Amino acid sequence: MIDNLQSKPWIEKNKSDIVNKLAQGVLPHALLLYGSHLSGQDELGQWLANTLLCEQSQNKHSFCGFCKSCKLVKAGSHPDLQIIDNGEKHIGVDLIRQASGFLQKTAQIAQTKVVLVASVELLTEAAANALLKTLEEPTNNSYLLLLCNDVDLLLPTILSRCSQVKLQAPTGKELAQLVDDPALVTPFSNINQFAELTDADLKQGYVEFLQALRQWLTDFNQDDELLQLLTQQAHAMRWFADGVTQLIRMQSGWQAQLQHHPLFGLHNNFNAEQFNTAMQLIYKANKQIKTLTQANKTFTIEALLVDIEQVLQNR
Repeated sequence: MIDNLQSKPWIEKNKSDIVNKLAQGVLPHALLLYGSHLSGQDELGQWLANTLLCEQSQNKHSFCGFCKSCKLVKAGSHPDLQIIDNGEKHIGVDLIRQASGFLQKTAQIAQTKVVLVASVELLTEAAANALLKTLEEPTNNSYLLLLCNDVDLLLPTILSRCSQVKLQAPTGKELAQLVDDPALVTPFSNINQFAELTDADLKQGYVEFLQALRQWLTDFNQDDELLQLLTQQAHAMRWFADGVTQLIRMQSGWQAQLQHHPLFGLHNNFNAEQFNTAMQLIYKANKQIKTLTQANKTFTIEALLVDIEQVLQNR
């Protein structure tokens, strides 16, 4: 269950905009809260769900935290709130159908019913179509909150039926003030690297991935380890694309700014055309993976590594 209500100051403007719509009675039935991973969509979504269900929040400025509804939300047992959080796994059609049925029922405690879907970009094709039907047939006094880490992976028809709320995490000097090691922030650091810069576990996973990628790019013999990371780590394909992007930047005259990057030096082993082709292959595979089963995902990544190896060894 999403229960992280840690303060992220930059989402206060998003809260203020939502509060204004609540006060005017014009908050849409379906909201898409999106940004890069850990940008605050989880916190904003949970805050909004709490606020919508709170019994004492007369002006809907925020939830009180003390009423029966607030206590039930905190305990994860509010009968008018359903949270779909499948971790890093795909969200199947059955979960979305259950949510649709849930919204059809009468609220038991609150005046509204709320469904919150985390990582909505992980919907299977069937689940996305089921969600689309729910969006097209909204029920009274209900809200559908969709949290997204990669809006480009959603169907255009879903995007068109949601009110979109974009979260913008800090960049540059503001970002450097939030990380344990400001030296990690480069001139290219932005919200796409926010998770790796602020979450210790993801940072460790990121470093381990780049080490495996460096070894593979050095001799192309350690593909088993890289394949395992790419298939099991939810962020690995993004890290793969980012690694190649940094190599392209090194070739483009940014060696001094990136001299401490784990892949530094490898840019001298290949040319720009090879890296650009590799990047295109990664983007193509990444789009395919989001709608595939685990078995097909593994096959797609295996084929991707073979194709990139052929491109990079063809000098």
